Amino acid sequence: MFDLQIIGTKIVRELGELIDQNVVVIDHNGFIIASTDMSRMNQFHEGALIAMKNKEVMHMTKELSIQLKGVREGLVMPLVIEDTSIGVIGVTGQPAEIEKYGKLVQKITQFFVEDFLMHRKKERETKMFELFLLDLLNGQVNQLLLEQRAEMLNIDTELYNRIIIIQLNRRIDEKGVDYLRAIQIIHPQLHIFQWSFDKLVLLVPKITRIHLEQTLHSFNRKLIKLYDDDIFIGVGNSHSFFELNASYNEANIALTVAIENRQIVFEEDLKLELLLSDLDEQKVGHFIGRTIGSLLEEEELIYNLEMWLKSKGGLQEIADALHIHKNTLKYRLKKIEKLLKIDINNNENKLELMIAILLFRKRKSV
Repeated sequence: MFDLQIIGTKIVRELGELIDQNVVVIDHNGFIIASTDMSRMNQFHEGALIAMKNKEVMHMTKELSIQLKGVREGLVMPLVIEDTSIGVIGVTGQPAEIEKYGKLVQKITQFFVEDFLMHRKKERETKMFELFLLDLLNGQVNQLLLEQRAEMLNIDTELYNRIIIIQLNRRIDEKGVDYLRAIQIIHPQLHIFQWSFDKLVLLVPKITRIHLEQTLHSFNRKLIKLYDDDIFIGVGNSHSFFELNASYNEANIALTVAIENRQIVFEEDLKLELLLSDLDEQKVGHFIGRTIGSLLEEEELIYNLEMWLKSKGGLQEIADALHIHKNTLKYRLKKIEKLLKIDINNNENKLELMIAILLFRKRKSV
């Protein structure tokens, strides 16, 4: 049975602001659990038990207030949920005077209870969905069991085929997540969940790549405006529902690249980054050490080298982008060659340096 104690104080506070009379909330055992008159707290109210049993509003007359224990003149109105009396709301005063707004008080209280129950049901369903999704994306639970749980949760397994991970660098509470669900235009049946402290997971229905890109960029702009912070998004590939753990893993790879370079990355667009995404950490360390190890204490030189490697323009254009003089850029490139003891214009060396810098950036972002 629902415990009225959870919201009893709130009901009394809200009703106390609407009417002048004293208000009491009585639980299903007949005890006052909330009251505008604190002296009545925890007292037994015999009239409430009768009202609950009969499921009828009762006038507590002067005579009844003498006959029944803990009763004062007024109205007692049972709160009935799914044909079960869960408690009583009582208003003290002359029954004839307060009857005119007694039904309003009863309806307001009933609304509070039903709203609370609906919210709690939604929270429970969301938690069950999150636990299901966790098992689905971990890829370690028997598919038959997942199918049974999906049916129980009324999930259309033919509808969803992709996972997206968004890093926000903050935690979003349930109200915030509800708001994001309301403002997204990707798909009406898109699911959004708080995944870890700073990440959201999106369970995406089947839509075209073009539509997803357009609406995801729109959603990203809203997030940036809303939170005034960097937003990074990794998009996994399309898979059948019970293979979405693969899309989740791909979204994580894409997110790593997004953090290093861009705001939104589709895993299916990755090439070299994909090759470098799952290398042995010890080998990565050795490779970085053997290629750009002499520059690891010179972050500015690494950045200048990276700009030079990526640029298709001349030295003057690169220098302008770096906001330095062209001669300064020449000097730094010569210094890099001296520290690394290689010819940075050699194509093989260029490839190795570019890979080393990609791995270096990936390491720093972890």
